[in-house]
Parts: sequence; C-alpha cells; structure tokens
Amino acid sequence: MRTVFRIFRDDVRSLSKRFFASAVILAISVLPALYAWVNIYANGNPYANTGGIKIAVASVDPGLDLEDGTHANMADEVCEDLKKSDKIGWQFPDTAEEAIAGVRSGEYYAAIIFENNFTYNMYHFEQALLDQTAPITYYENAKKNAVASKITQTAAGNVQESIKTKYLETVFGIIFGETNDVADKLKDGDTVDSVVSQLENVRDTLRSYDSAVSSFTKNSADLKAGLSSTGKKLRKTEASAKKYANKAENDLTTARSSVEALRTALSARQARLDSRINELESIVKQMDGATAEERARLEKEAKEKADSLKKDLEDLRSMFPDQTDNPAVEAIEGTLDSMITDAENIKNGLPNPDTALADLASLRKLNEGALTESVDSLIDTTDAALEQLIPLTKSVASMLGSIDPVVDGAAQTVGALDNSLVQMQKVFRATADDVDDMIKKVKAASDDEKLDLLITLLGGDPQAYAQFFSSLIDVEVEEVYSVASYGAAMAPFYSVLAIWVGGVILVSILKTHIDRRKYPDATEAEAFFGRFQLFLLIGQMQAAVIVAGDIFLLHCKPVHPLLMWLSASVASLVFVLLIYALTISFGDIGKAIVVVVMVVQIAGSSGSYPIEILPVVFGKIYKFFPFPYAINAMREALCGVYGYDYVKYLAELLVFGVLGTAIGIFVRKPFIGMNNFVSEKIEETELL
Repeated sequence: MRTVFRIFRDDVRSLSKRFFASAVILAISVLPALYAWVNIYANGNPYANTGGIKIAVASVDPGLDLEDGTHANMADEVCEDLKKSDKIGWQFPDTAEEAIAGVRSGEYYAAIIFENNFTYNMYHFEQALLDQTAPITYYENAKKNAVASKITQTAAGNVQESIKTKYLETVFGIIFGETNDVADKLKDGDTVDSVVSQLENVRDTLRSYDSAVSSFTKNSADLKAGLSSTGKKLRKTEASAKKYANKAENDLTTARSSVEALRTALSARQARLDSRINELESIVKQMDGATAEERARLEKEAKEKADSLKKDLEDLRSMFPDQTDNPAVEAIEGTLDSMITDAENIKNGLPNPDTALADLASLRKLNEGALTESVDSLIDTTDAALEQLIPLTKSVASMLGSIDPVVDGAAQTVGALDNSLVQMQKVFRATADDVDDMIKKVKAASDDEKLDLLITLLGGDPQAYAQFFSSLIDVEVEEVYSVASYGAAMAPFYSVLAIWVGGVILVSILKTHIDRRKYPDATEAEAFFGRFQLFLLIGQMQAAVIVAGDIFLLHCKPVHPLLMWLSASVASLVFVLLIYALTISFGDIGKAIVVVVMVVQIAGSSGSYPIEILPVVFGKIYKFFPFPYAINAMREALCGVYGYDYVKYLAELLVFGVLGTAIGIFVRKPFIGMNNFVSEKIEETELL
C-alpha cells in the first residue's frame, strides 16, 4: 500500500507544480457537468411553450335544427372554447381543405376536422353508436418533429375528453331541460298523471341509452375476443402463412376463370330463354284463326312450352340464393320472380292470346333489359373484387409480420372505447334510477301532495344539473412521487451519462500507465491502484460538481440531497474504475469498448423511455450494464426512497466495480504483451 500511496502523492505533486496541468484538471472536472446541465435545462419544461405548436381546427358540421326551433352546432361551440386556450397554437382556417393542405405543407403540425355528423351524434346517442363514420378526423404531420407529434396527439386527446364532457352536458341538459319544462307546465295546471308519464318517458330514454351501451360493449367484447384469437392464430401460423397465401392466389385466379365461365353459362341460359319466348310467341300467334281442334293442340303445346320456360326460370333463380345484403343479387332475384310470374300467367291464360302476347313481351323485355343488366353488374363487380384481391394475396405474406401489432392496437382501441362508454353508462343508469325513485315518490304521495312534490322535485337549473352529472366522470390525479419539472425527472439520466462521459474524458487526457523507471519495484496491482487514485479523485470532483449544479443551479429539488450526491459518488467510483480498467487492459481497443458500451446504454438504459416499450433486445441486455442501477439509485434520492431499493441499487452498481477490478488485476495480465505490440504498431503509422 505504501507504493500505491506514493504513486498517488507524486501524481498530485506533479499536477500542483504545473499551472497548465492544474487548469486542464479543473476544466475536465467541470466539463461533464456542463453536458448534464445543458441537457437538463433544455428539457426543463418543454410543455410550457406548446403555444407555438400550430394545430388547425376546421368544421364541415352543418349543425342541427332542434325541436324547439333553435339551431345547435356543437363543433362551433368547441371551436369557441379552443379559441380561449393558449396552451396550444390553435389555428382556424376557413375550410377543412385549407386545414388538411396546411398539414401536408408543414404549416400545421396537425389538424382536427369536425365531420358533418358531429352535432347530430351529440343529440342522437343510440344512432351515434351505430354510426360507421367517425365524427372527428385527425390529420398529423409526423415528418416535422417526432416529439411534436406526441404533443399534438395529447392535445387531440384533451379535445376528445372536453368533447366527452360537453356531450354529457348536452345529453343531461336535454333531459333535465325536459323535466324543467314539465315543472313549468305543472304550474299552469297540467295533470299529474301526464307529467308522471313524461317522466317515465325520460326514464325509458335513459334505460335505452343504458341498453345501447350494454349491447355495444357486449358486441365489442366478442370483437376483442376475436381480435385476441386472431392475434394468437397469426403468431402461431405465421410460418405457414406464405403457403396459404400462395394457395389463396391460385384459388382467386381459378375463381376469375370460374366467373368468366359463369358469364358464358348465364349468357347461354338467357339465349335459351329468348329462344323459348320466341317459340312460345310463334305458337300463340298461330291460335288466331285456327280451328277448334287445331287451337286445342296449340294450347296444349303452348302450355308445355310455358311450363318448360317456367322451370328454366326457376332453375336460374335457384342459382342465386337469398342475399339481402347484396343489391346486385337482389335485383336479379326480383327480375326472375317477375319473369316466373309472367310465365305462370301465360300458362294459365292461353285462351286469351292477346294477354299471353303481352306477358311474352314483358318477359322478353325483362330478359333483354333488367336481367341482362343485373347479371352483368353482378359479374363485373365480382370480377373487379377478385382482380383487387389477387395482388393483395401476393403481398399478404410480407404483411403478416405487421398485422399482429395492428390487431393488438385495434383490441386496445376497442377496450379504451368500452371504458369510456361504461363510465357514461354508469351516469345514465344512476340518473335513470333517480328519475325512477322520483316517480315512485310521487305515486306513493297522497293526491293533495303529488302536485307540490312534483314541482319541488322537477324545479331547478337544467344547466347546473347537466354540469353536475357530466362531472361525475372526472378523474382526480394524486402523485405518489412528484418531481419539480420534466427536466428534474431527466436529471438522473443526464447526470449519470455525464459521469460516464467524465470517465471517458479522463482516460483520453490522463496517462493510465505509470513511469516504470520511477517505480521499478511496483507490482502490476500497485501500479494499477496507484494511478487509479488520481482518476478516482478527479471523478469524485466531477460527480460533486454535477450534483451541486443539479440542486443549486437547476433547482431539481431532490427529496434526499445527500443521497443524491452519494449515488453520484458511487456511480463515479464504479464508472471510472471500469473505464480505467478497460483502457489499461486493452489500450485503444478498451477505449473503443467504453464508447460502444456508452452508446448502447444511452439507447437502452430506460433513462428516458421505459424499458418495456424499447425493442426486445434492450430488455434482455440492459441489466448487464451499470447505467440502470445508477439511474434508479439517483431517482430514489430525487423522488423519495421506497424500502431498501436505494441500498439494493447501489449494491448492484458496486458489482460492476468488482468486475472492473477483476479486469484490471487479472484479465489484464494475459493481454500486456499484445497491448505493447498494438501500441508499437500504432506509433509506427505516425498517424494514430
């Protein structure tokens, strides 16, 4: 140990006697702190200046004429509310086209467009659940800035939450407005029974809203189960998907050929129908002026022809099973039903040739007109669909890898919608129960008390009622561990990163090897720890400066300032030891390893993003690097300690210090000769 301390003492004396060297040491003690402070300050409160983020808002909503003669336009009301907000740079172009064009050009980061069904859905809850067209369309330009797109999405989410509240205010404003009107009518002498009947209608309306939500969430539960099942099946069968995709492509090609064959077959059948109509028409015309015996023969032959025609039509009709959701098939079925009726009329009305000829003319017209058009439309539509599906199957195998997250995302979206609707359903149900209790109280009262009781129960401000019930879905946020600002929350990551950068600067400027001529008897271990003490001292100075600036300059306000300094001190000890050991053991190769390790840790240490949302590879390797433990220890000091987590993180961090010592003492020895060889070759280049 005497040699170790002698090396350290000589290093300190050497620095103190040389002003330039002392100035360099002072500079590298502060330089890493500047790196941390600049980044922490830049991230101090990035969401305080979001007023400069331009988001366009436009509406194509025509509004709605209400039963009381007034006109409502909820989109305009939302726009008026947004104009009062300065948290986002809301812009209001004249048309939706201008807003969308602005997003494409980069003038706006995003655009929110209120569609033409926005107000209508506000006042028609059950119809809104069935509406397939979204009442709001969100356009986003993610190219401009990655973080800005997250801010715009948050702003759009806040608008959505505001609309939810306004929606409930509208619904309950209507309901309690009706009850208020009822109270006024009571004062004018309306009967109690009719008022109770109106209250029952209000209750039933709320119950219908409740049922509509139940029905929707029940169906969405099936949808979520289907999506989950689909996701599992996709993950299980992805390996064989290409085989099925190729088979599907072949099947679709065959199907197109079948469609062409069907077109030919149907054309042949129609030609046959036309031939039968002509034959039947010829027979009917011969009846005019024929003898009684000849007429009887012709009638018999005509009935047989008409019966054959009817059977041909029925056979053709059986080729198109009932499809109420296919307009083309419905048109064909309707035409064939009319033709079958005409054939039956001909068969039953042959004694009157004129009527039979009229029916035959109708048959020919249907066969050449409506039937041909409907069949051609069906076949053309089917052929076009198949033509679009064939190229889709060619790329489906490559798409399967991206379908899985889309399916999962769809399931999450459905779940989020369910949660919102369930919250609204609770309010509907509670209000319906209150109205039901009101009805029961009135019915239980005596005849003399009913009128006064109704007026008392129904009176009040409907707007106040609406705001009260809409606020039932508000959520109160209670922070468990709070931080002063977003910059303070990022301080552990940037401070730990700066400590590592400080170690990198040290091995880049200071010599890691001692002068063997001055200490010829020093062992490798003594040489290692002797020079390391100088690195340790400067590293501790760097850590102290970083933490002092975090606390006093940037006002990060840690709960435990001393523990924050201690975590930085231990992190510096471990980092400098590890960096020093790698450098002294492997030379320039060791420095390269240090830089690579730093780059990997910046991306995958969970310093800025949760490790759960990073690529899987980082989740598997991050625990083998020191950054996460140093960051977690500093977070405990900054936000508050839970149990023994702080001690556990420091203990885990010190394991890497043991690893660094092992590399410097034991792993280093076999590589001494190789390092000397590499150093000589590098010097020979006169470039490195």
